[in-house]
Formats: sequence, structure tokens, C-alpha cells
Amino acid sequence: MRKNLFLSIIVLLATNFASIAFAEDSADSFFMQGNDNYTAGKYGDAIKSYKKALDLSPGNAYIYYNMGNAYSNSGMYGDAIKCFNAAIENGLVDASIYFNLGNAYNSQGETVEAVGAYKRAVKLDPNDAATLHNLAMAYSTLGDLENAVKCYESAIKINPDDAGSHYNLGNIYSQMDDETAAIQCYAKTVKINPYYEKAYCNMGVSYSNLGDEDHAIDCYQKAIEVNPRYARAHYNLGISFLHRNLKDKAENCFTKVVELTPYDISAFIKIANAYGEMGKQDKQIECMKRAADLGDEDCAKWLKDKGVK
Repeated sequence: MRKNLFLSIIVLLATNFASIAFAEDSADSFFMQGNDNYTAGKYGDAIKSYKKALDLSPGNAYIYYNMGNAYSNSGMYGDAIKCFNAAIENGLVDASIYFNLGNAYNSQGETVEAVGAYKRAVKLDPNDAATLHNLAMAYSTLGDLENAVKCYESAIKINPDDAGSHYNLGNIYSQMDDETAAIQCYAKTVKINPYYEKAYCNMGVSYSNLGDEDHAIDCYQKAIEVNPRYARAHYNLGISFLHRNLKDKAENCFTKVVELTPYDISAFIKIANAYGEMGKQDKQIECMKRAADLGDEDCAKWLKDKGVK
């Protein structure tokens, strides 16, 4: 399972706050009020309370930190980043704040900045698997697969039972064309979580890329056992059957995909191409028509060029 980018939103309660000297006693009450609202999921009210606390205790790093968390949970990542940086500037140096700062950058698509924040978090706490996991995802987004592999491997050493890290590592190995290593990662994933349908499906793809359609078919069928409505697994199973020249079984799979995804243009196009390979022109045209009816101009042109009305 892929990790939530906000795994570790931390609210500092009064016990963590007792040593901070406020300008006025009421700053403490506003801070606690903000924490209560945060815990209740009332992030807008929490932000208002934290702002009042800041008015009475300007530059307080802990208030900035908790307000940043409230902004993050409200989807206001730019404001969250400002708060986290203000907390750091005012002396709060902790792995969790850099972790949350990295998450906020990541949510805004500022992946380079996210990597920088995660690296600071790892430096402060090198044994936090969640930070290593998110750093690996950020490296992967940037195309730095070697560093992504290193981070996932480090995360797995710390938390070997995290199915998500094994799964994502498998995906990276597959991107690197190391399908054997990918299969090993997917196998570990489903050993930890036997209901991880995507791991079964991706393992099937890796086997298929190695030319082992028998094992690929087994994997796709296991994915479908876990989730009978998993259209991608049905499609991939159909392709594997087609590679084995089991055309009737392939057609049954494609029929199921159409049933499950009646508005998916890409699915109709893929299945149309498969029917073309099978020599089933009527079925191919039918799928191209469905895609054209859904608004695909290329399919409409293909039909026109074929003289199909």
C-alpha cells in the first residue's frame, strides 16, 4: 500500500508546550483551543485560534508548526510551507517538521524542495522508515531511480513488513528493466499482504516481460481473485491468453473489461488493437466506435478512413 503523504501530522499538546513562555496567559488558551479544534478536524477554526495565539506570542515556533499542520490538512500547502519555515527560523529543529515540510512541498509538485526537506529529516532521524519511503518516492518522481532504490532498501531494513515499500521498490526495478528483482519484491509484497491486487498484477507484467506467460496468467488470476472488478488484471490476462493463442479466453477477458469500464476510451482502444491482432475486424470496429462515441477524434478518423459510418 502506498504511504499517505501525511502519515505523521503531529500536534504538540500542552505537555510539550509548558516550557514556552507566552507574552500573555491567554496565548496558552488560544493554543490549546487550536489543538482541540485540530483534533476535532476543524482545521479552519484551529488556524483562527493559532493566529490569535501568535498575536499574543509572536514568533512562537510551536504555534507556527501546529498551524502549518492545520493548513496542510486544509489543502493550503503554500501557507503550510510558510508556517513550517517560520517555525524552523524561530528555532524549532525536529525531524517531524522537515518531514511535514517535505510533504507540503510534494503536494505542490515542488519535488526538488521536497527532497531537500526529507534529507534534512533523515539527517535528524535516520531510522524513520516513513521519511525514507517518501524520500524514495520523491527521487522516483525526479527520475533518480538509483537513489530511490537506496532509500526504499533503507526503509525496508527498518520496517521489513511494510508491503508498500516492497511494492514500490518492485515498480522501480521494473522501470530499470530488472524484472527478476521486481518479481522478488512483488512476491515479498503479497507474502506480507496477500490481498495486494496491484502487486499480483504487476508481478504478472514482469513475468510477461520475461516471456513467462504461464506465471503471468497465474498472477493475473490471483489479482482477479482478490478483486473481481480489477479491469487492468482482466485486460492483461486477456493479452497473456492472446500470446498463448487462446483467443476464446482472451475474448472473454476483453468482454469483461468492457463491462467493467464502459466509459474508458483507452480501454476500448487497447481492446480494439487486440481484436485487430486476433483478426476479429467486427469486434475491432465495434470498440473503435465506442471510443469515438466517447469523443476520441483519432478513433473517429480511423473509422472514417476505413469507410465505416
